Amino acid sequence: MSEHGKSLGFEPIALTEAECALVTEVRAFARAAPFPPSAESPTRGGFSRTYSEELANRGWVGMTIPAEYGGSARSGVERCLVISELLAAGAPLGAHWTADRQTAPSLMINGPETLRRELLPRIAAGRCLIAGGFSEPESGSDLASVRTRARKVDGGWRITGRKIWTTDADKADYIEILCRTSDSETKHQGLSLIVVPMGAEGLSVHPIEGMDGERHFNEVVIDDVFARDDCLIGKEGSGWEQLTAELALERAGPERYLSTFPLFEAFVRSRRHVSAPERSHELIGSVIAQQIGLRLMSLSIARMVDNGGSPVAEAAMAKDLGTELEQLLVDQLWGYRYEPIEPGAVAERFHEFLDINRLRSPVFTTAGGTNEVLRLLVSRQLGSWARSGRTRALGTPLAETVFEQASRIVAEPDPDLRSVPRNQADGVSVRVLGELREAGYLGVSVPEEFGGSGGTLADALEILRGAAYAGVSTPLIEGPIQAGWLLTQAGIGFPWTDELAVASTGSIRLDDAGATLTGTLDEIRWPEQATTVAVPVERDGRLHVATLALADFGRLTTGANTAGEPVARAVCLDRIPVRRLEPTELDFAAGQETLARRGALARAVALSRALQRTAEIAIEYAAQRSQFGQPINRFQAVQAHLARLASEAQRVAVLVDAAHAALGKDGDPALDSALVAAACILCGDAAMVASRTAHQVHGAIGVTMEYVLQRFTRRLWEWAAADSTSAHWARRLGAQAVSGDLAAWELITGI
Repeated sequence: MSEHGKSLGFEPIALTEAECALVTEVRAFARAAPFPPSAESPTRGGFSRTYSEELANRGWVGMTIPAEYGGSARSGVERCLVISELLAAGAPLGAHWTADRQTAPSLMINGPETLRRELLPRIAAGRCLIAGGFSEPESGSDLASVRTRARKVDGGWRITGRKIWTTDADKADYIEILCRTSDSETKHQGLSLIVVPMGAEGLSVHPIEGMDGERHFNEVVIDDVFARDDCLIGKEGSGWEQLTAELALERAGPERYLSTFPLFEAFVRSRRHVSAPERSHELIGSVIAQQIGLRLMSLSIARMVDNGGSPVAEAAMAKDLGTELEQLLVDQLWGYRYEPIEPGAVAERFHEFLDINRLRSPVFTTAGGTNEVLRLLVSRQLGSWARSGRTRALGTPLAETVFEQASRIVAEPDPDLRSVPRNQADGVSVRVLGELREAGYLGVSVPEEFGGSGGTLADALEILRGAAYAGVSTPLIEGPIQAGWLLTQAGIGFPWTDELAVASTGSIRLDDAGATLTGTLDEIRWPEQATTVAVPVERDGRLHVATLALADFGRLTTGANTAGEPVARAVCLDRIPVRRLEPTELDFAAGQETLARRGALARAVALSRALQRTAEIAIEYAAQRSQFGQPINRFQAVQAHLARLASEAQRVAVLVDAAHAALGKDGDPALDSALVAAACILCGDAAMVASRTAHQVHGAIGVTMEYVLQRFTRRLWEWAAADSTSAHWARRLGAQAVSGDLAAWELITGI
């Protein structure tokens, strides 16, 4: 977490049974009836003081406020879960929003006690709306340049100034004012936060009409307004630190990616009323994948706060990604505005939500700090983030050991070993394969009774992490993870300590006697290093496994892909003899699905570690490369590139690690289909962004064979297209989402 002395990063998040039960309870309440689209506080579902009080009666407002102040004394994670359910349902939350999200946590930390006693019970009761008086005319995103001043007088302060873009100030009960209470050498010092009742003499509000015709924004004129001494939050002069902590809470919340979810859900439901719904499945699946990643990031931030952390940079990263998704979603759905949809309530709801969000969308990436400013904030943490990346990327002794072995070979000075011309095999990866075999790692996840070295799928993924983080390819996916699983299901033993078997699929047919195979295999990876091919075959609806000896194929036309991985493509089978054919207990379609998921998850794990290292290499290079007399990481354009690169790597890592963790400790677990699909989607998309960005930062040196970057970007490109593309997995996820009214949200939450 990004507090002093700690590196930016997201901790794994796993919900407890009680937290899952809370989600179910809130969902049943929030989804009892649909909420109408509202342009009144649209990013918070609308405005209703009555509804806020009803939520408070259930303990769902002021959830983190201690019981002695009228709150529920629940965790930040529980609050995040409740808010997520309410936002997804489009519930009207505007009447208590800012007070509950920002002011209450600040008061609990900073006091004073009299203000706690006055405000916290009202907030917990859902009867307190507090506006944030932070921005000022001419200040833009530079909140520290405030001109509003407070001078000390007997018993309190006299405040004079102007605030602008103050949301809901015309409806608020109080306003929290950022003002200068003393002069200092730096503009971030001498600032304080003071709470003032909206009825105070000298305070006037002037609504600002937005282009949507609504009046959410206001200008607030503060003309010699008096505030008591105990209206000062915390110590005089500590306002900037308090404000940044509040903004972290504002930026990290689920509202930064869920305020458009009712629109998205309305669009998903409308797919059952159009002539070609499959055309939008890819878009739907892509959005769901991003939502899953952002949800995990948001919950991780909430857990950090519960544990006493101050994840300011993490919040900035999540806000940047979340609000960009929201804005792009509106842009993408706008193309469906005049699509023919069966007339009725479903179409009307989608169109109304779309029109509201179309007019509101420009504010998504500016409220709470523009995305460009947030990327600069993240960039300040990137040095420590890159330095701590190895621990975060590897995490276990097994992954660390494999990384060390592979890195030693990568670092060898032999130029012939390092060089990987197009269509030739990578000598480093071939040598690493030999070391994996010698170390007994090649048969990992295959039970010992079937010739493997034992362990679980999770163990195989750890080996994959270490190799990928070193920029090395291995046959683990095609080998023990897929072929090993097939052979084990069929009860076929194989000498993994001495030989390599790889899995392959294609258009094939088995003769009636089960003696030969004819047809075409899509590809055989690592054919020169393998001895056996394991092929899934259908017989009477059941999965059978056929083993073929590569020696029976004759001379194969082999080459290498862009990553330097040996491969033979479109391999024709002309009555190739089947060495063994054994049945399994699985339905053929179910077996094929499990095989695909195993490969997809493993590829996502490898991609995520290659993405992490690609980002680190770019960050390290930018700190060393000088131009115009300074390191290039001092230039804002480069900082923005690097921040985005790290953000992509982090979002992917959070999601992939969640899919990995979902395996549990079982020897052969069922893989979470939504997490695996989402991981593949985000990994594939991020691989393209990361490769492009890393090479942009490196310039000419990044495209040379002698420099290490190419080892990673070549793999990012190749792995993003393997085991089906991100578009394929997005279409699958999108098709699942349109199957029921809450299917999209259930896929996102896993509940």
